[in-house]
Amino acid sequence: MNRYRILLGVLACLPAMVLARANVVTDIGLAGVRIQAVAQVDADADVLWATLTDYNRLASFVPGMTLSRQVSPPQVRPRLVEQKGEGGLLSLVLPDHVVLAMDERPPVWIGFRSVSGWVASMRGEWRIEGSRRPVRLVYRAHVVPLLPPPPALTDAYVQDEVRLRLDAVAREAERRMAVR
Repeated sequence: MNRYRILLGVLACLPAMVLARANVVTDIGLAGVRIQAVAQVDADADVLWATLTDYNRLASFVPGMTLSRQVSPPQVRPRLVEQKGEGGLLSLVLPDHVVLAMDERPPVWIGFRSVSGWVASMRGEWRIEGSRRPVRLVYRAHVVPLLPPPPALTDAYVQDEVRLRLDAVAREAERRMAVR
């Protein structure tokens, strides 16, 4: 009985993202890969916005990302952001090199579309719902890879990889919120 009280006490102290991972739904088909993910983030909209738009630092906290940098001048809109990843099986559906045009409506929405890279087409959005903590982070994307996804690539694998990355963004926003 005492052990259970201790365990409950420890669990109550854990950050929200450890307990509630992102919910990810994917659909892999001949027309590409559709991704929808939602996470509750224990940060306010401004901190989450600053985390999502910290393009030059994303690779320091997003697993699998080896480079992220804004390649357009700061005043140019939409912003152009180059991103590279480790490759591997996921690169068959999510590009391991892409330049994205980022259309921003602070602090609630970022639309993106590929303008170059190793992908036929990629477009989607990040949406922040709510202003005070906790907020909901919504990610939607439609990716058309250069080659059709192999049959061995399952929805579960893609969902796990997207969840890993989305959870990393949420944890970084929560870390920033805690030090603010």
